[in-house]
Amino acid sequence: MQLLLKDEPILDIQENGTCRILDFDRLPFALRKENVTFVDFIEWASNRTLSIGRSYAKEILNSLRLSQTNRFAVCKACRGLSLEDAYWIRQDGDEKTWEEVNLFHNPLTLFVTEISLSGTNIHYSAEAAGQRNIHTPELTTLGASAKGWIRQNGRLFLHKIGKYEIPADQILTSVDIPHIHYRLSADQEIASYLTEERKEWINGVGEAVVNSELFTSEEISLVTFEEFAIFCSHYKMNPYAEAERIDREFYLKMQIADYILNNNDRHEQNWGFLMENTTGKLTGFFPLFDHDHAFVNYDNVMSQTTEAAMTLEDAAVRAQEELRLDLSRLTEMEQPQLLNNAQWDAVLKRSDRLLKIKFSNRKFKGKKIFLQ
Repeated sequence: MQLLLKDEPILDIQENGTCRILDFDRLPFALRKENVTFVDFIEWASNRTLSIGRSYAKEILNSLRLSQTNRFAVCKACRGLSLEDAYWIRQDGDEKTWEEVNLFHNPLTLFVTEISLSGTNIHYSAEAAGQRNIHTPELTTLGASAKGWIRQNGRLFLHKIGKYEIPADQILTSVDIPHIHYRLSADQEIASYLTEERKEWINGVGEAVVNSELFTSEEISLVTFEEFAIFCSHYKMNPYAEAERIDREFYLKMQIADYILNNNDRHEQNWGFLMENTTGKLTGFFPLFDHDHAFVNYDNVMSQTTEAAMTLEDAAVRAQEELRLDLSRLTEMEQPQLLNNAQWDAVLKRSDRLLKIKFSNRKFKGKKIFLQ
């Protein structure tokens, strides 16, 4: 068995479990250590697959007759293919090439997309879709919300349940913080993937289906902070200090963004870095995304992106004292349609708190130092 980056083998796994590194500089960050064990490889591969807590995870796995408890077996069944990066697993006897198997260009198994969004198979039979040759990104798409990848005019879009992505996008655009843009999904884009019951439920709970375009590619991969922290632990480095060193300005902006949005879901898989596939080097942070759990209606949300325990407010105040971000445009923008009056008033109150900060004498001097 081999782990490949596109068509280049980078790790060889023998039948006895011995792992031989073929290209250290382009290994997944969690595996960049002097001696990679089979246990390390299993853990990395298992972490690539969807959590059983994701909406309709059980339905997806059942439809493909895959284990609900053995995530490594799930990873092997789909070759570990993902849209987050260009890594994949080729088992002995598999003669496929990257061109034949990659998810970026090849047709997807559409009945799995239906299950991902509706919880049921609407139009396709599993046998007709080719159950023995699983070709879907849904098994390696992380997160808890119902979601599904749909190709439109040769481009890939992630459609998901999560109306708050829209006002979060509008707010972050107004304050010029890099993020992924979302839009409401048009009916003609998703109608064939949703049952009538599912449509009624979405409307009934006041939710909406939104979408964003894929921002990774065959050339650029995503590295979560979770994986980066594992890498740092191998070399006794502080992952938070290293994250700040890579791009302190973006790191500080993230603190401000999460406070303004009152976002309680910036866990370690929701922020991180982009990697250049040809070199294996980090090029900076990836844009902020996944704000469908923002605008929570309670205060003192704890930050998940600082080393020390502190609230989102404390982290944002510290960041704003140094960064001096211009937030005045927030007070000039119209209330987003998908936020109620209380939610919007809370956004303005939080931004006003940051606008009233008395800046220290030191001025921000940002540096961007990407890992070599």
